[in-house]
Amino acid sequence: MPTLSLEDLVQRNIDYAPSHTPMPTLEEAAAAGGDMECTLVITCVDFRVRVEEMLQLNAQDKVLVCRNPGGRVAAAMEQIMLFKVFLSLKRIVVIHHSDCGASHFKDHLIREALLNQHPDHPEIENMVFGSFDNLEQGVRDDLEVLKNSPFVPEELKEQCFGYTYDIKTGLLSPVH
Repeated sequence: MPTLSLEDLVQRNIDYAPSHTPMPTLEEAAAAGGDMECTLVITCVDFRVRVEEMLQLNAQDKVLVCRNPGGRVAAAMEQIMLFKVFLSLKRIVVIHHSDCGASHFKDHLIREALLNQHPDHPEIENMVFGSFDNLEQGVRDDLEVLKNSPFVPEELKEQCFGYTYDIKTGLLSPVH
């Protein structure tokens, strides 16, 4: 199936806009006494992982979704720090999924391909892309990053949870 054109994406937005429910601004929410307590879900950019659908989320749930290749915590650390400072971040949920590209593509092969394309950039040799061999271990490793980070407060470290998501069944499984 071909990729959607930019025109198609923009047209979908035009079609959506009449049914859009306006959201309050941050200022309006604060004036109404709304708290900013929220949960952060860190997951993969893969289009097969539809967090809003799988968790049946709506705006009132106050769940932020941070996506990056592989759903890796290290790549999301700046966002975690930002949300902890400016929002009341109460929980972090790490979700990795079955058949993730990060389990198929290895860091050393990515570096090799990039060095072939950009031989004048030796800094590529030190880049980490977050590949992993075992889905559950990848989640455990990310939870360890959170628990060992000096930027994650102790009370938040106790509220970090990990799951795997099966793209065939749609089910989450806890990782301990």
